[in-house]
Amino acid sequence: MTGNQNKLPPKKDTQYLPPYDTQRFETIQRNKIERWRKIYILTTLAVVTLTVLFLAVGIAEKVTSSKFDTLADLFLSNTFMDISGQSKTPSEQLPDDNADIFDTPGGIMIPSKDPDDSNSVIVPDNNTQTTAPNDPQKEPASIYDFDYSQVPEGETPIIPMDLSLSSEGSAYIYNSTGYSPDLKALLASDLSPSNDTLYISNTKAPLVLIVHTHGTEAYSKDGAISYLDNGGELARSEDTSKNVVAVGAVMAEVLTQNGIPTLHCTIMHDQLQYKDSYSRAEATIKQYLEKYPSIKLVIDLHRDAIIKSSGELVRPVTAVDSKPTAQVMCVVGSDWGGEACPSWQNNLALALKLRDSLNSKYGNLCRPTYLRTSTYNQELAPYSLLLEIGACGNSLEEAKRAAELVAIELIPLIKMM
Repeated sequence: MTGNQNKLPPKKDTQYLPPYDTQRFETIQRNKIERWRKIYILTTLAVVTLTVLFLAVGIAEKVTSSKFDTLADLFLSNTFMDISGQSKTPSEQLPDDNADIFDTPGGIMIPSKDPDDSNSVIVPDNNTQTTAPNDPQKEPASIYDFDYSQVPEGETPIIPMDLSLSSEGSAYIYNSTGYSPDLKALLASDLSPSNDTLYISNTKAPLVLIVHTHGTEAYSKDGAISYLDNGGELARSEDTSKNVVAVGAVMAEVLTQNGIPTLHCTIMHDQLQYKDSYSRAEATIKQYLEKYPSIKLVIDLHRDAIIKSSGELVRPVTAVDSKPTAQVMCVVGSDWGGEACPSWQNNLALALKLRDSLNSKYGNLCRPTYLRTSTYNQELAPYSLLLEIGACGNSLEEAKRAAELVAIELIPLIKMM
């Protein structure tokens, strides 16, 4: 019966690596391990070396930072910006623009983070000393000389600076939009005249409206070289004789006395709540325009906030007739952020002309115009400007002097509208 037995397949021979193949396999494995070990060691050395280099560079920069103060000054063009926040951006801390605090390369421009926050701009602290504080023989050479030795212990300096960048020309602007307007053409252009100018001049109907989106913005004490931060809100006041509303009153008075009928709204739209102050100001402006359709120019008057990373306040100032006068900045909104603002180029032309006139007659009174991506309610009237009169480092008297000069130079421009 053996013929019926199932036959198992023949048993396969087990394959063994010859001795020399085994050695080759082990050699390959050892070489792989050695290569990875070398890669690990080299990578570790590279990381350590780079770390040491970065630390060395950082220390060197701190030691030699004073050598770069002059270079840093060249970038101040974008440095100190802040606007009185809108509910949109920058951060544009100025008010908005949905993107801002722009910390640009070199730490140059940092307009604010939250559209509705305090609008403070932080700038790099280069510890620039503008005078020799320990030299009793040195007479102050200019309004920008500052003696750090006179600052009381525990207080923070208020540093006078020229932020006009007038050497860059009248057509120089800060531009946070993607537009490239023909600035020289706008500066040379005529402002679009109104068809009812004759009617308006005959009836004495109001031509200008001055409002304050952030009416509680105030100033430093007259003659102050430092301040003591007690943790409270810096340079704010609800007293309209001490805050930016008082500056608006000066401008309204000068315009009206010179034949430009002007309405001054003293509502502080940020008094109850800083947030949404632009929305509240919008409602106010619309009410005025509905009641007084003759209004051609709406001025939203603010004061800027310029603060170094060290906490030092910057006081943008110039001398006019030997008197310290706060520097001014025009802020122009646009439709770049998606909101309608059909007259933004007209507003930009007005701002360029105003700066040219102010700096031609009064030296370095006006800082570069700032073109922003938000509208700041400038879509509501035929012409609109957001004016930053001084900053929290300036005194109220310095701001009032600036407001008077701005009003004087606006008169012929308004008559062209």
